[in-house]
Amino acid sequence: MNKITSITLKTLAAISLTVVVLLVVALILVNTKSVQDKVLKQATGLLTEKLGTRVSIGSADISLLSQDINLYDIEIDDLQQRKMLQVKQFSVDLDLLKLLKKRIVIEKAEISGLHALLFSKTETEHANYQFVIDAFKKPKKEKKEEEEQQKEKEKLALDVSKIKLKDIHVNYDQYDIKLQVASYSKTWGGHLKMEADSLQASWTAEKKKGPVNNHAVIRHLTVKQQDEGYMADLNGLRFTTDNQKPRKNADKPKRGFFDTGHLNITADLRLSVDPTNRDTVRVKLIECAACDSVTGIDIRNLQATAKYTQGMLYLSDIDIQQQNTQLSIAHAEMQLPNKKKERPLTYSTGTITGKVILKDISRTFAPVLKDFSIPLDLSLTMSGTDNSISFQNVHVSTTDKNLTIGATGDITNLKEKEQLAVRFHVNSMQAKNNIAEKIINQFNVKKMMMKQLRNLGNLSYSGDIAVLWKKEEFKGLLRTGVGNINFYFALDENNKYVSGQASTQSLNFGKVMNLNDHGNIVANAKFNIDISKPRTAAVRKKKGGKLPIGSVDAMVDDIVFKGVHIRNLSANIKSDGAEATGDVFQRGKRRDIFFSFSFTNTDEMQKMKITHPGIKFHKMSEEDKKARDERKVLKQKAKEEKKALKQKAKEEKKALKQQQKAQRSAQ
Repeated sequence: MNKITSITLKTLAAISLTVVVLLVVALILVNTKSVQDKVLKQATGLLTEKLGTRVSIGSADISLLSQDINLYDIEIDDLQQRKMLQVKQFSVDLDLLKLLKKRIVIEKAEISGLHALLFSKTETEHANYQFVIDAFKKPKKEKKEEEEQQKEKEKLALDVSKIKLKDIHVNYDQYDIKLQVASYSKTWGGHLKMEADSLQASWTAEKKKGPVNNHAVIRHLTVKQQDEGYMADLNGLRFTTDNQKPRKNADKPKRGFFDTGHLNITADLRLSVDPTNRDTVRVKLIECAACDSVTGIDIRNLQATAKYTQGMLYLSDIDIQQQNTQLSIAHAEMQLPNKKKERPLTYSTGTITGKVILKDISRTFAPVLKDFSIPLDLSLTMSGTDNSISFQNVHVSTTDKNLTIGATGDITNLKEKEQLAVRFHVNSMQAKNNIAEKIINQFNVKKMMMKQLRNLGNLSYSGDIAVLWKKEEFKGLLRTGVGNINFYFALDENNKYVSGQASTQSLNFGKVMNLNDHGNIVANAKFNIDISKPRTAAVRKKKGGKLPIGSVDAMVDDIVFKGVHIRNLSANIKSDGAEATGDVFQRGKRRDIFFSFSFTNTDEMQKMKITHPGIKFHKMSEEDKKARDERKVLKQKAKEEKKALKQKAKEEKKALKQQQKAQRSAQ
């Protein structure tokens, strides 16, 4: 927007200055209307000839006593005969005596009713205003010639005290900019002050998924010079977008309201700018409050210090305050992209610390967090590009340290939705004093098997979490107060199932399930649980119940029952939500033991019904018979070999005794 304003004002100034100088000459010669009109006609003719296009000035009014110059109805066409610039009135108060001393002193200037139609450079055409810039551009001269002329000719000085703009309308490519009123002035101390009311800009941005209409309004802008810097106040800033499509969360209640195609942000901010160094700009954001009631964006205050130099942006002392959340970033740096220099976007931060309450971001990103009010202490560092984010040294904990998490992670393929992947490796997680149950209670979901969770005691976890395109995966080792569990499970968002497997080498199954006759178990299991709301709702409407709906297939290598080890059990469970039924089977060499069971409440497993117990003896297969006969032969052979060895040892012993007896007789 600054570029557009600069181009417009430079173009107008170049043309107006030429006219003004010619009119001043006429004024000095004679202060009569006829002479002024004649010179005005000559001036427009000269401009038309110099620019090679139509230049029209309706009338001029020059006052010798007040030294006022007014130009009315200025029109300039571009080289394609389009009305490039239209100005209803251009007024300027000049100090004519100082003009004679090669100084242009403008006490006051006013531009009213300006309408500019500008087009930037394309591959086939120059910018439509370029011909004006070229026409008034100084020709290049030899260095020696320029130095000599500089000595002979004193440079023309320009001093402006006040400028006022009213009813400004600029069209620049797809940008439509309007300004109700703006002023520029110098204070008694020589400092600058600029104000603007009702500055608006509308434009259409072309995105991959189609055009997005953007609109920005600043109700009031004040810029004051302080020492060598500037202080800016923006009041009533409003930024809206509209992609003419339904919101991303339409008919998706689990999805947050954040949608770049439907923003309606209002903000007030104050910042200071220090441009004293030619290659470096320093900006300090002193205050900033921004909100969007629909998306849930609610920044109560944002503060930061920024320094820009040679394509690098350095940030420090960043503080972000939401309703209950406060984050601080000691420092960060960003390499801004540059296509010409083939320079990509990269960034990194120092340590980010703060206290977070997740419900502050619930409406924006995750409605499921709307009741999550447990304060969390957060610490991490970040780095990334325009297509990835990396998280290092992530530490999360509750204030009482009942929950502590240490992790690393990354987000990749940000530009491709179907390839987007969020992965975290949890180095360690400790949950004690029933904090896991308190966290689950922060969510408005059905609570199942909470007693069993409580029976696990303190928890420790290490493993991996992945959020992929319509799929989430969790795996790792869970250490509990009653044993350890290795697990893997995945949420299939397409088909709406949770499936996976779990195994343990030692878990006190009886304590977990409140079954006093049972002890430790060594087992592995596979499960598949239906999480489709339409499907499960239809089943529950018909049958009721509070159990999960799905199936489990398990292999029990060993379980203690009433002090006795029972091994090699296979079990399968099927639940329709109201009742879970299953079969247990143990295969033996000569017999199989089996029974069926059912239960309706996981909190009352001791009430489980055992039905259809049985034992089945079965004949040996030919293969088993052959193996038996082979074992008999081997056993008989081993027996005979043992007997032969025993007989041989007996004979050797008898021979040894006879030899010893003969030796004694000889003596």
